[in-house]
Amino acid sequence: MNYSIIFSKKALEDLDNIIEYYFTLNKTTALKYYKGIIETTEKLKKFPQIGRIVPELENELLDTYRELIFENYRIIYRIANQQIFIIKIIDGKQLLRLQVEITSYK
Repeated sequence: MNYSIIFSKKALEDLDNIIEYYFTLNKTTALKYYKGIIETTEKLKKFPQIGRIVPELENELLDTYRELIFENYRIIYRIANQQIFIIKIIDGKQLLRLQVEITSYK
């Protein structure tokens, strides 16, 4: 069964910011990142559990929050009712701010 994918407003803003940043450097690179992030999230339609549990949430036993990695970005998502909610796309070096980022998506 295929899951549907829904991007949060914040995740769409994150994606826009990433693409805008790379577009100023190189249009081809911007397109590579856009395609790569979208293709990575598309894999979740058939295999929603392929991402690892978000390390910052592991101790909280929140295993419905997972992440996929594309290049140096973390794609944070949640699984619920045959849907994948893309919550945030952050730089791989960033830690997820638990209270601010997650609580509004429960």
